[in-house]
This record gives sequence, C-alpha cells and structure tokens, in this order.
Amino acid sequence: MNSEFELIDLFNQIGSKYYKENGVIIPPGDDCAVFKSKKKIVTSVDASVEGIHFLKNTNPQDIAYRSIAVAISDIAAMGCKPLAFSLSVTSPSQNRAWFEDFALGTNEIANQFEIPLIGGDLTRGPLNIGVIVYGSPFNKNILRRDGAKPGDFICISTEVGKGAKGLKDLKNKISDSPFIKYYLRPTPKIELGKKISELANACIDTSDGLLVDMQKMLKASNCGGKIYLDKIPVISNIEDLNLGDDYDLCFTIPKDKFTDDFIKIGEVSKSKEIKLISNKGYDVKIAGYEHF
Repeated sequence: MNSEFELIDLFNQIGSKYYKENGVIIPPGDDCAVFKSKKKIVTSVDASVEGIHFLKNTNPQDIAYRSIAVAISDIAAMGCKPLAFSLSVTSPSQNRAWFEDFALGTNEIANQFEIPLIGGDLTRGPLNIGVIVYGSPFNKNILRRDGAKPGDFICISTEVGKGAKGLKDLKNKISDSPFIKYYLRPTPKIELGKKISELANACIDTSDGLLVDMQKMLKASNCGGKIYLDKIPVISNIEDLNLGDDYDLCFTIPKDKFTDDFIKIGEVSKSKEIKLISNKGYDVKIAGYEHF
C-alpha cells in the first residue's frame, strides 16, 4: 500500500521545465504555489466524474489527459494562452500502477501545451478529477460571450458530433473507430482562440452541444440569430447539434473579417429570437448536455 505522499511524488516535477517561462516563482511543495504575470490572469475549473464524464474502467492515462484538456478548452474560448494548472484527484484506491499511468497522461498534456502542474490534492473517495487552469491573453483582447453584434457571422471550425460518435463507438467496443480519440483525447483549440482573438466579437466552447452553447453566447450578448442548419457539417445526423464533447469554438465575427478558414453557420440578429432555418426539412430543437 502506498502512502499519500508517495503517490504525490509521482506528480511533483510535471511541467517543471516551464516554471520560469510561465512565471512560477514558488513551485509545488509549499501551502500555495505562486506565479506572476504582467498580463491579466484568467482561470477556470472543471470536474470530471467517473460514470458521467468518462466511462468506468477508462485507461487512467486517458482520464488524466481528457480531464485536463476539457478545462484548457475554456482558456481557448477566451482567446488566451494556458499558463499552469492545479489538479485534485479523489480515488477509491491507492493502486500505484493506476497513479503511474494517470501521471503519464498528466505529463503528456503538460508537455503538449507547455504548462506546469503547480499544485493539487489527493484524497480517498469515488473517482473524480478536479482541474483548475490558469491563463493569460495572447494580446490585449480577452474574448467573452457577451460581445456578439448584429450582422456578425456565427462560425465554428470543424464538423459537429465527433466526440459523441467517439463515445458511442467506445460503448459499442468498436476499437478501430477513428472517432474514439476525439472523445478520449479532445484537443483544446488554443491556436484557433489565438487566431480569432483579434477578429471575433464573442466566443464560447461547445462542450455542452453546439446549439445550446451558441444560445448561451447570443443570450449573453442580448442578441438572437438566424442559424442555417443545412450549412452545419455533422458526423451522424442533425441531432449531433445537441450533443456535447466536441470542444470546438463557436464565435461571432464581423463580415469583413470572415475568411474561408471558418465555417459560417449563421448570422447574429438584433432580435433576441433564434431561428433555425432548413431547406432540407431538418427539425431540431435547442437542447444540450445537462449537468444535473
């Protein structure tokens, strides 16, 4: 049986080579970590619970990667660069091999985004992962949900439903499915957030479903929109628009700043009504993932 401190040692140096460049001046080991920044700091927190956010018996390396990635996605939606993260793990066991694999996944994503693990907690209980991420803007702009303006184009960057298809295939044990990686290993759209940070007026990540997250953005902006369902690329069917786990960005951009790099799916309107328009007869209502 391993002690709490022996297991914590597995995580002590993860991302340590990024301390200096990301402003960490007191690393893990004290009661708090300390880092400094000349720019504003953004922060977000996400919880991932076994049986809700990932399947029971999921590989711990994938659990770690996924749990941290979905938190980083919120940093991308603000048009910001991730700086560091904290990690809280509640686990029913003290199996060292499980924690070693979990640490591998943590180290993998820390290196991918060049961010240090600066603190956390470890305790016994039902398996769930808490992640706090910290970031700073690439430039003077921080993207928010409430900046959409009438006449803006509403855009996304990729097909909708890849994460949901991956989860379905995982449950059905289709091991060679190319979509499983989109569910287990979602890629936060940091580079996209950076690209649109000087172009977009509003942005949100699509973790709970494209339509419902878009609705949140438009509501925060006191606007509505015309949504062209026929123009939205989906993986399975039109219901993909209400399924979560895509972690793309949905954003609004002035017409004169639009480029073919983006997928236009609608336009912001002054009216607060959201109209779902289809010439193909698509009939879908706005729904999405419910956390309770």
